[in-house]
Amino acid sequence: MRTRRRGRPPTLATRPAAVIGDEHLLRRAGRLAALQSAIALALVLLVVGVAVFLVDSRVQSRQIDTQLRSIVATAEDVDDPPPGTVIVLRDHDGATEAGPGAPPRALELVDAPNGFVEFRDGDRHFRVLVADNSYGRAVVLLDLEPFEAGRDRLLTALALAEFAGIAASTLVVFLLTRRSIRPLSQALSLQRRFVADASHELRAPLTVLHTRAQLLARRAGRLEPSEVSRQLEGLVDDTRALSELVEDLLLSASLESGPDAREPVDTADMCEEIRDSVSAHAQSLGVTVDLERDTATAVVSGSRPALRRAVHGLVDNAVTHVRPGGRVTIRVAADAEYVRITVTDTGIGIPPQQMQRLFTRFAHGPDRPGGPRRYGIGLALVREVAAAHGGRVLVESREGHGAGFTLELPADSQKAPRIRP
Repeated sequence: MRTRRRGRPPTLATRPAAVIGDEHLLRRAGRLAALQSAIALALVLLVVGVAVFLVDSRVQSRQIDTQLRSIVATAEDVDDPPPGTVIVLRDHDGATEAGPGAPPRALELVDAPNGFVEFRDGDRHFRVLVADNSYGRAVVLLDLEPFEAGRDRLLTALALAEFAGIAASTLVVFLLTRRSIRPLSQALSLQRRFVADASHELRAPLTVLHTRAQLLARRAGRLEPSEVSRQLEGLVDDTRALSELVEDLLLSASLESGPDAREPVDTADMCEEIRDSVSAHAQSLGVTVDLERDTATAVVSGSRPALRRAVHGLVDNAVTHVRPGGRVTIRVAADAEYVRITVTDTGIGIPPQQMQRLFTRFAHGPDRPGGPRRYGIGLALVREVAAAHGGRVLVESREGHGAGFTLELPADSQKAPRIRP
């Protein structure tokens, strides 16, 4: 029986209210940043648009004035004016003549002072130049309707460009803001998870340690030296367990915080060191720990402290749940693609109903002689270490016939992601 359990994504109902509150604040900050950026960009585009419009209007006015001067200088009759213009002439004899399409009041302009003037006749708007030339006195009217239509199109284009720029920039800023605050959201989640894990996991052993120390302080004067020594050894064991637990929590937090460094690790030699370190404790429980090496070396790329902690967790879990006289075997094998570290025991096995929650933090299995089977952060940490190294954990078990855990890791260093030791 093999299982590879993947964590289900958290839902709104399963996520803590504090985490949801943090994410809400971060999203609100992201929306506010996007709004502020959009307003700033709108102001910039508005200033640019006004500047473009003013420059275009100025250039257009100069072109109109230049065109009017040119027409006045060469106007000798009113019959063939350039497109969009009307000419009124008064010759030296005082005769006044207006060209075709001239407004009724155009003749009045002949007596106006020399220079440029604005003239309106109904809905029509003209730019007018009154000046003298060699043929007499000339009045040239230029219809401004095409120029005003061009300015209206320019204003429309600038407005559309501003709205499009604001919309695009708002979207881009919003997406970039979401991406930039995502690490902060993840950091807050990791921080809250670490605090929750630490408080949950440390509460019970700290209570036991406090109670043992309190009882020892009250009864120290009435206890035999041997009993005092036994109680002190118990305190040392409790503090050691707390130290190991803190190391597990810190390692779990470091694995989740992001990849950083790796090194070649010979897992065969590492497993031999672990076998030697747990043998004394296992013998005190009446359990034998063996090591089988199917290969001389089994090198992976990763964090040696993390891998050692993971394998040690599997071995400690097996030793703890084997009855006196039982056996725990560590087997190291490797091929071209994977290194496999398998820890099997002759213990009570794992009930099928417990398989789905095997790697859940703080989960407890059924009762057994010597205490409840506790999976806790240990096996959860093993899975996290495996995932951080690009590997996985496989489980085989028959209830009443022991269990086997296989830590499968990529043998090729290029497949193993960087992890923080």
